Order: sequence, then C-alpha cells, then structure tokens
Amino acid sequence: MSMNASELKRVSVILNPKAGQGRLLNNWNEVITELKNGFHDVQVYETTAPGEGASFVEQLHADTDVILAAGGDGTVHEIAEALLSIEERKPAFGILPGGTCNDFSRALGMNQNPLKAAEQLSQKNIRHIDIGEFDGHFFTNFWGVGLITHVSESIDPDTKERFGRLSYYLSAAKSMQTWEPFEISVQSEEFQFEGKAAMFLAVNGPFTGGIKPFFPDTDIQDGKLDCLLIEEPSISFIWDVLQNRLTDTSYEGQGYHYFQSSEIQIKTAPQQLIDCDGEREHKTPSVVKCLKQHISALTGDVSF
Repeated sequence: MSMNASELKRVSVILNPKAGQGRLLNNWNEVITELKNGFHDVQVYETTAPGEGASFVEQLHADTDVILAAGGDGTVHEIAEALLSIEERKPAFGILPGGTCNDFSRALGMNQNPLKAAEQLSQKNIRHIDIGEFDGHFFTNFWGVGLITHVSESIDPDTKERFGRLSYYLSAAKSMQTWEPFEISVQSEEFQFEGKAAMFLAVNGPFTGGIKPFFPDTDIQDGKLDCLLIEEPSISFIWDVLQNRLTDTSYEGQGYHYFQSSEIQIKTAPQQLIDCDGEREHKTPSVVKCLKQHISALTGDVSF
C-alpha cells in the first residue's frame, strides 16, 4: 500500500457546503487556489444530501490519487468509511476541516483554518494511519456505548456551534445526572471486565469535542485502540477529565479503567446503541479492532 508524494497529482475534493454553517465557503476560492499550487488536477464535488459523499467516493476512487473530505466530523466519517470499504486500490485520504469540532482532522495535525490546512495538504506529507473496525464497519476517531451516546444526543446544534467544546461538557454533566448503568462484558488479551458500567470508549484519535479529554497521548500509528471503561461517573470524574488526568495510573480503580488493545469483544445487557464517530446506527454486541496503518493519509504536522 506504499504511496509516495510524487504520485499524488489528481485530487477530488468532496465538499459539504453546509458544514459549520457554511464556514468553508468563506474563502473557498483561495483554498482551491492553494490546493492547485500543490496538485496538478483539483476537482470539487458538492454534496446536497447525506450519503452523497459516499456515492462520490465510489464513482471517483479509481481515477483519483487523493480524496479530500471538506466538512465536519459527519462528512469525514461518511467519506472515510466509503473509502475504507473499497477493496481494490485506495486513494490517499485527507481532510479540509469545516465543522465545529473537527476531531479527526486535529488528530492528523491539521490547522483548523481551512486555507492553512490547504497549504499543509499541498506539502503532501503522507503517513500510514490506524483505523478502527467493528463488525464490518469502520471508524476513524472513536467507538463508544453508554454515556457517550447520551451526550452527543443531548447537544443542541446551535449550542454546539456557539460553545463548541464547552457544550460537550455541559451536556456530559447533564447526562451524568440521569445515567443508567448497564451490564457489560469486556474481553481482550490485555483486560477483562464483567459488571455494571456507565460508559465504554475505544478511541483511535485523541480528540473528543475539540479537546483531548480522555487520551492526550494517543498514537494513531501503533496498532492499538486506547480504551476507557467507566463504572460510575461523578463530579470528580468530570474534573479529572477536564484536567486530562485520566491516564494517570494513580487513579486506576477509582471507578474507571484504562487499557490499550488491538481487539476487544463487547457484550451488554440490555443492548446498547453504539456511537461511532458521532453516528448512531448499530447496537451491541460487537468486536472492535484496530487495523494497523491501514490507510494512507495526508497529515499536517511533519513531526506527527
């Protein structure tokens, strides 16, 4: 799957013009001009409805060297999953961040200013990055059950636009007052658990809601997912999250457990809705895996 920068000439940009209240369109001509400085051929395809980004990937993948997702986390997830579902030659993947949180673009070291991100993409810094997989589906950033699904459901879109990361924690605190424990079985080579829990997270990228609340040192090239099991949330738990202290092992056993693994089996009772990169379409049980350095991506920070 090796690919070098000199081979990257044709770029297909799949643009969600509504992402982030249309923020990408503010200086779109300059963004495209910048991409044309780095690539021989730049074509733009605008989506008008959910699912259209995936259709564009299917149509374009055989005749392009790079597919850029221009939009927010939903756009990135849709295009990445479509790209990962292709079994033959895959183009490289890149992101022009245009949403509110842009979590996976941050994991790739992308500047959050679209014009500066276009400059970074034109440098053609290729890395082979890990991808999450569960039951035949793919994710770039995170997989979770429990509180994470309640949190994302309870964020009002307008609040999210105005307050971004803060809205995530306001709704998290609200969710924690109404959380319902469920039975969970977590089985991996590195960690086993049977009992009641409030949330389980397996992450590939370190960002959730625009900041690094749970896993500040996540590596998206190590072939492992960083996993967090929360038995019982509390106000002190929220405080630890906000201070990035969850990976401090002195807190281990105080209601949450941290481990890394490349494959985890999850069973729950009752069945739990899965939140995968903010999309909620599937339910437990599930086998969650990390596919090591599974896709070529254009990254921002060379030292990455």
